[in-house]
Amino acid sequence: MKVVRWGIIGPGNIASTFAKAAEQCHSAKLQGVASRSVERAEAFAKTFGIVKVHHTYQALMADPEIDAVYIATPNSCHYTQARACLLAGKHVLLEKPATLNAQQFSALTALAEQNNLVLQDAIWSRFMPCLHQVNYQLEQGAIGQLQYISSSIGFAFQTRPKERLMQPALGGGALLDLGIYSIALSQFFMQSHPTKIQASAQMAGSSVDQTTLVNMQYASGVQSQFSCSITSHCANTMTLHGSEGKIVLPAMFWNTDQAVVEYADGTTEALDYPHKINGFEYQIDEMLATINAGKLASDALDHKQSLGIIQTMDEIRSQIGLQFGLEVESV
Repeated sequence: MKVVRWGIIGPGNIASTFAKAAEQCHSAKLQGVASRSVERAEAFAKTFGIVKVHHTYQALMADPEIDAVYIATPNSCHYTQARACLLAGKHVLLEKPATLNAQQFSALTALAEQNNLVLQDAIWSRFMPCLHQVNYQLEQGAIGQLQYISSSIGFAFQTRPKERLMQPALGGGALLDLGIYSIALSQFFMQSHPTKIQASAQMAGSSVDQTTLVNMQYASGVQSQFSCSITSHCANTMTLHGSEGKIVLPAMFWNTDQAVVEYADGTTEALDYPHKINGFEYQIDEMLATINAGKLASDALDHKQSLGIIQTMDEIRSQIGLQFGLEVESV
């Protein structure tokens, strides 16, 4: 497999998780990093043995020795930075949410196709072996007919006005940062997108959603209910309820390497798939394989599936009145 040379934009906490996994993947090389803070970029490069520190994002994108870029900046930056990377001829692994709205994502997928480049939505859960095994158990009828899915995800984050999650201009709120996991996994297990959505939210004034409650109904009649919050500590679990048992994904369900199948007769079966590194390695390996195969996105999370997730969030946002402003939402 061809070695892919990576550039990283936005060397924060999540980029550190990415780098820890990438440095142990044989076909990945951490080649460059760029940040608004040169000091932060230099410290990041030193920690992970990265060859080049670029003083601007544009310089990193123009570097001929970088093949792919991992974008881990605030949500509102994703579209413009991914577009610039694609125009510069770079493959893109785009941290979730890929974009603020479906129109932006559609524009990026068209550009990726036009330039024959990979644009991969980085919802890491969708690549994890444990969750694929859970899906296999559902397909094999381990808990009978799936009836409904329930999940919660939330943390009492600091909510000072300057915090990223409280700023509409940065794409803040609970839905895009946390609720996306419940949506992405529900649609993975259902292998479809909801046909009916009901949502309500507690808003922080008129700016972002602090807590959002959603009910999604699928064509089969199965429902998925979830809550997400940036002001409350939640159970952070997901349960798939069937006619003959249930499957429990423990906290933190979006990064789980284990699950428990509870059968109707009271017996249980543990599904145990320990991460080789930290959970990011699966999406990195899949991205590398996708690039080498000449595809536009992984079959595990292709453009159509990613678009469906964002369209679901668009509908929820419409119902709860969550707006980020034309300046960051336009194409």
